[in-house]
Amino acid sequence: MVSDKSINLLIIHQSEEEAERILSLLRNYQIAVRPTRCIDEEALLGILERKPIDIVLCQQLQNDLPVLTTIDHIKRMGKDIPVIALLENFDADLVQESIENGCNSYCTAKLPEHMKHCVHREMESLKQRRKNTELALELKHTEKRCDLLLDSSKQAIAYIHDGMHVYSNQSYHELFDYDDVEELEVTPFLNLIAKEDLQKAKTVLRDISKHILPDEDMEFLLKKADGETFSGIINFSNATINGEQCAQFIINIPSADPEVEKELFEIKNKDLLTKFFNRSYYHEYLSNAIDDAKTSRGDSLIMVEADDAEKIKKAHGIGNYDQFIVSLSEFLNNKLGNDVTYCRYAGSTFILQIKLPIEKAERVAEKLRAMVAEEIFSAGDTSINCTISLAVTQITKESETPNSIIKLLTQQIEKLTERGGNAIATFDPAEEEKLAKAASKAWIDRITDGLQNDKFKLHYQPVINIEGDEQEHYEVLVRLLSGEDLISPIQFIPVAEKYGFIKDIDRWVVKNAIQAIKSSNKDVELFVKLSHHTLTDTSFPQWLMEQFKTFGVGGDKLSFEIKESDLVTHAKTMKPIIKALKEIHCFIIVEKFGSGLNSFSILKHFPVDVLKVDSSLMEDLSNNEENQGKVKDLIEKAHTLGKQVICEQIEDANTMSIMWKMAVNYVQGNFIAPPGPNMEQSE
Repeated sequence: MVSDKSINLLIIHQSEEEAERILSLLRNYQIAVRPTRCIDEEALLGILERKPIDIVLCQQLQNDLPVLTTIDHIKRMGKDIPVIALLENFDADLVQESIENGCNSYCTAKLPEHMKHCVHREMESLKQRRKNTELALELKHTEKRCDLLLDSSKQAIAYIHDGMHVYSNQSYHELFDYDDVEELEVTPFLNLIAKEDLQKAKTVLRDISKHILPDEDMEFLLKKADGETFSGIINFSNATINGEQCAQFIINIPSADPEVEKELFEIKNKDLLTKFFNRSYYHEYLSNAIDDAKTSRGDSLIMVEADDAEKIKKAHGIGNYDQFIVSLSEFLNNKLGNDVTYCRYAGSTFILQIKLPIEKAERVAEKLRAMVAEEIFSAGDTSINCTISLAVTQITKESETPNSIIKLLTQQIEKLTERGGNAIATFDPAEEEKLAKAASKAWIDRITDGLQNDKFKLHYQPVINIEGDEQEHYEVLVRLLSGEDLISPIQFIPVAEKYGFIKDIDRWVVKNAIQAIKSSNKDVELFVKLSHHTLTDTSFPQWLMEQFKTFGVGGDKLSFEIKESDLVTHAKTMKPIIKALKEIHCFIIVEKFGSGLNSFSILKHFPVDVLKVDSSLMEDLSNNEENQGKVKDLIEKAHTLGKQVICEQIEDANTMSIMWKMAVNYVQGNFIAPPGPNMEQSE
C-alpha cells in the first residue's frame, strides 16, 4: 500500500554506489524511501512476489535487466507499478526509447530537481489510481446495497429511460396494481398518467430526454392497471442502471394534512427544546454548505458556548437549566434574525451559520458576547446572568468534513474555557499562509538574535565507552534561549537551513565546543554534528585551524558527526573537506549508519573512524528481533573492518544488556544520562 510517510522504492542499477547517491538525493528532498535494489530477472520476480513496491527506478543503459523486461513482468503479474527510466542524460534517442518501452516517466540524476518532481508526480498518480480502484469497488458494493434497498423500499420507485420502464420495485407494482412485472416493463410511463395530465407528462418526459429535470416535485393524476385514478407527487432525479443514464421517479401520495408532514420534520430534525436544528440534521446541512463552498464563498460559523453551564445546572436544577437554554436560544434568534441557520449542537453549545465573510462574523460575535454579558435570562422561577465563549471560522473550498470544522471550533472553545471564558477565538483559514510566513519571520528573528547576542547554548550528553576509558566523551547538542525557555534544534534547524543560517550556527557550535574543551579541567573529547552546508564549504578547514590555534586545543579533541546520506549525496565536494579535517587530526563519525542499501561502501571512499548506528534500528530494540539481528551484523562487520561503533537511544536496562552482549564500543541514551548544560558522567 502507498504510505503517506514513505515510498517502497525498487531501484534497478548496476552501480551500487550510484544507487546510493540517487537515494540520498531523494532523501535530501524530504522524500522518505524504503529502498530495495536488484540487478537480475530472478531477483526482480522474487521482489515483485514478496514485497509491496510503489515505484521502480530502472537504469536505461544496462543489459542485465532491461527496462522492457521489467515492465513486461510487472504487467504479467497484474501490478500497477509506475516505472521511471534513469537516463544518463536527456538524449533524444534515450528519451524516445524509454517512451517506446512503456515507461511512465524518465529522469536523470544530473537534474535532481526534475527527478524529485517525477517521483512526486508518479506517486501522486499512483495514489489516485489506487483510490479510484477503491472507489470503484466501493461503488459496486454501494450499487448492490442500493438495489437491495430499492427492492425493499416502501416508496414506489421506478427508473425511466426514453419514456419506458427499465426498473420498478415491488412498492411501485403494488401502487399501480400490476401483478405481472414483465407487463409493466413494456408499459410506457404515459400509460400510467390520467388523460387530464397527459400533456404535462409529455412535456416533462421531453425535457428529461434533453437532460432537463424539473426544479421541484410535481403532482400528477395517475392511473392504476384497472383504470382507477389517484394523485401522486413525483420526485425526479438523475440515475444510472447497468451503466445506462436514466431518470429516477419516486412517487409519494400527498399527505392529507401538510401540518402533519411539517410536524414530522420538526420532530426528526429539530431540537425539541429550542426548535433549532439538531446535531444529526445539521451535519447533513453543513456537508451541503461545504460542497457549495467549492464554487462560491462559504458561510461563516460561530460556535457559542455558555460559560460555567454545568455549575448553572447544578445550582438551579435541570428544569430551570432547560428554561435557561430556551431563553438563551430565543435571545440569539431575536438578535440575529431569520437569515442565520441555528443549531443546538450539545447541551449549552450552539452553532450559528451566517452568510457573512469572517471579518464581519467576528464583529457579530463580539457584539453577541457583550450583549449576553449584560442580559438577564429567565430560568423558570429564577433568573441567570452568564457569559459566553465564541469560536469563529469560515467554510472554504479547502474545508474537508463537518467533523473537521466542528472539531476545530470545539478546540478553540476549550482553549477559551481554560482561560476563563467570556472571549472570542477566530480561526481564519485564509490567514494560515500569512501566519506560516509570520512564524518563519519570528524564527528568523530568534535565530538572528541568538547569533548576535550569544543566546545559543550547548548541552552535553555522555557517550560511554563500555570497555572503560580515562577520557570522557560527550555529544554536543545546541539549544536556543528564548525568554526563559530552551528551544530544541528540531524547531529551529529547518528554518536555519531554509534561510541560510545553518553555517553560522555550525561555526558557533564548533567555536564554543573548542572553548568548552579548553575550559574543562578534565580530559574530554566532544562529538559535534555538522550539516552538509558546512562540510561543502571550502573555507571551513582554514577557519577551524584558526580556532584550534586561538584556544590552544588539538584537533584530536573534536570528532565530527556526518550523516551517511550526506556523505553519499555530496561525496565529491565533501572529500577534500574531510581530508583536510583528518589532516588536523579530527575524527570522523558517520551517524545514521545502516540506513542505506550498502552502508559499508562509504568506507571505501572516506577516512571514517567511528560508525553510529541509525537510531531507527534502535527503537524498542529489546522487543524487535529483526533489528537486533541487523545491529549485531553491523557491529560484527564494523569490528572486522577495524571500526568502532556507537549505539545511541539506549532507553532501558534491557537494551543496555543487549549492548553488552553485542560488544558495542560506545553507548549513549537517556537511560545512561540525559543531555545537560554541564559535562557530567553518569553515576
